[in-house]
Amino acid sequence: MIHVPKLPSVNTHKASILYLLLKGHRIKNKEMWGHIDTGYSASRISELRSDLWLIDDISLREVTKEKKTVVVKQYFIKSIHLSEILRDQNVLDFIAKYEAVHMRKAG
Repeated sequence: MIHVPKLPSVNTHKASILYLLLKGHRIKNKEMWGHIDTGYSASRISELRSDLWLIDDISLREVTKEKKTVVVKQYFIKSIHLSEILRDQNVLDFIAKYEAVHMRKAG
């Protein structure tokens, strides 16, 4: 069984990133600008990794609007780890609490 690291408070940028990763999303730093309204998503991912979350990444080459080729990181939790993590009741409670808090904000 996998050890479940510390879960962040649901009203934080770390929680927003972790929620997406736990839902199976693959995220890029630039995409997080629109979701959490900050350019510091890499710092939050680094903090989650320091908390021992098993977050993997791959480097992708992309072409910008200015026709420049850049390398960006895409972050994810491997499905083998995700399936084990999602068996933990604390993680399921975190997801439910996150959704409840953010549904109220949206509504």
